[in-house]
Amino acid sequence: MNMLLSEEQRDALQELMNISMGQAANSLARLIEAKITLSIPKISDVTPEQFVSMLSDNEMWYTRQSFLGSIKGEVISMLSKQGCDAIGTLMEYELPLTQGRLNELLLELANILAGACLTGFAEQLSLNAKLSMPTMYNAASQHYHYRWASTLMMEVEFKVEVSQFDSKVVICLEEASVQTLIAKLQQLLE
Repeated sequence: MNMLLSEEQRDALQELMNISMGQAANSLARLIEAKITLSIPKISDVTPEQFVSMLSDNEMWYTRQSFLGSIKGEVISMLSKQGCDAIGTLMEYELPLTQGRLNELLLELANILAGACLTGFAEQLSLNAKLSMPTMYNAASQHYHYRWASTLMMEVEFKVEVSQFDSKVVICLEEASVQTLIAKLQQLLE
């Protein structure tokens, strides 16, 4: 199935993602009182193999959260291992971070970023999407169960300027949800 968006739809989606990712960055920036820079949102169609290959960076922690509603899919947050102590300090976690406290910190960060990204994106398109709580995910030791032949992936990178910490939030939509998204984008453009 070809899920390619028209150039106009892709531009509109990129702008919507930019706004919602900006809201996510603001939520985190207010919490940690630090400046956050964002990459330009990247939108691509990916195969399961391409998706799984993204999850092979040993310098990252991974979380995953599924979402349901008028659109369905999964949000994967990739959080750099470098800079976690600095972020922990900014978020008032006691150092050194135990594995339990580190997981708590990572899940909290993922929930803030993924929640703000998905909520902002869905609200702008009058879609509903309820996000589950994040869980830690070990890409290396777990075989990723990927149930879509092809998916639309929206990704943005967040960098915290006072530390070496950066993260990426990837929103994956399943096929039927891509069709819902395209219909909503078309309504917006008309």
